[in-house]
Amino acid sequence: MPEGYLKLREKLIETNVLADNGSLYVFRENAIFSSISAAAAVILGRSAAGPIEWVDSDGLSYKQNQERKYSVLEPQ
Repeated sequence: MPEGYLKLREKLIETNVLADNGSLYVFRENAIFSSISAAAAVILGRSAAGPIEWVDSDGLSYKQNQERKYSVLEPQ
């Protein structure tokens, strides 16, 4: 992981914005990132494809949610 991401991760943990929930990290507050992939990389500690790696409480990825959202908007 790039050093800048590592430092940001440490800062988020120190300030309780990011909390270790046993098997995963959970945001306790909103945090702003330059991209969804940058946010995923900070959390996972490696390069990451954010649209695939971010999952909601129902187990759906960000990409799946976007596809679902836009399929509803498409004319039938």
